[in-house]
Amino acid sequence: MSMLTPRGMRGQYKITGKLYPRMTRRRRKWPIVVACLVALAVLSTGAWAVYHFTADDKNTTASKNCKPQPSGSPGAPNTQPVSQTGAPANLPAPATITVNVYNGTDRAGLAKAVADELKKRGFVIGKVANDPLRQANAPVMEAAVQFRAGVPGKTPSTVVAAHVAGTPAPPVEDTRTDATVDLVLGAGFQALATPEAAAAALAPPPPPSQAPLPAGC
Repeated sequence: MSMLTPRGMRGQYKITGKLYPRMTRRRRKWPIVVACLVALAVLSTGAWAVYHFTADDKNTTASKNCKPQPSGSPGAPNTQPVSQTGAPANLPAPATITVNVYNGTDRAGLAKAVADELKKRGFVIGKVANDPLRQANAPVMEAAVQFRAGVPGKTPSTVVAAHVAGTPAPPVEDTRTDATVDLVLGAGFQALATPEAAAAALAPPPPPSQAPLPAGC
């Protein structure tokens, strides 16, 4: 065996000239495969986490938007506000209300003309005269109308007020114990409201409608 023969070759190869066999080591591939698998697992976990949290946010937003909202609320889209007349429920019929019509002005025949119209609308007419609370030579009442009633006449006065154009002032409460209502006409009075306007003012407000749900609910 020559001294130049590589160890372990047992003299099978002899070096001649400048050429000699090269010894190469086999590279192990499994660390690269493991690293690729770990990287793939990390990427898959990250993608799943992003999808999961994004889906939760969408579901939370959708659940909030899918709650029905009353019409007219700040968050209800494409809705119209519901008008409130303020009229109490279970109002008495005009045939059960006695109205005393008083003239608080110097216009002759004003109280009678208004009383005749209210009678046509079904009210029971009581007294028709000049305002008994107006003193002699006192100035006329500047307001359009004034309502006077006791505690039992508070609700009936609401019905009478609906037949007067404009927005009358609240009734003046006195000590009477019956449900009669005094309608005192002042200088600002022009005319009664139309029967249609009075009926609309006394109609109960419609129930609040539900806003349409967004798409996808």
